[in-house]
Amino acid sequence: MRKTFAPVDDLLIERLFQPVSDLITHRMGLRRTAVACFFVDVASLAWIVSRTGGLSDDVVGWNASAAFLDLALLLLGLVALVSLRMLFRRAGRKLLNPLRQAMRPHRAIALLMLVSSVVQLHAPGFADAADLAMLMCAASALYLGACAERPPIRRFWSSLGRAPGRA
Repeated sequence: MRKTFAPVDDLLIERLFQPVSDLITHRMGLRRTAVACFFVDVASLAWIVSRTGGLSDDVVGWNASAAFLDLALLLLGLVALVSLRMLFRRAGRKLLNPLRQAMRPHRAIALLMLVSSVVQLHAPGFADAADLAMLMCAASALYLGACAERPPIRRFWSSLGRAPGRA
């Protein structure tokens, strides 16, 4: 899997997500980690929305065992997403991102889950749409977290060592 997925992964990072990360960094002034954390936060909200329908049906129907399993799955997903957010924060502002190589299997699984979710989508309900949004945001966060930080812009006058208007 490593040799077959690596070119696709690198292509997605270099041609799609790195330019998007650079554009967001340049236009909005946000760091790469902040953008990745924002996508993780949106994925967390979408995960909550996607799981609440089944959980509320189980609670209303007094099905305690199914409600417990739905709640456990909801909390497990939130713990995983919060852990991913903390990992992005710890990665910090490094020009060479250590997460690019380390998170490659995670990105492969996220893309596989996203593709399988799109293929299985027949008549999407609200929970299915929220689940798809969660997968899209989580995959986007994984890819944006793997991008390199935009290098600082060198100004013309700072390269000369003097301020404009001075001799």
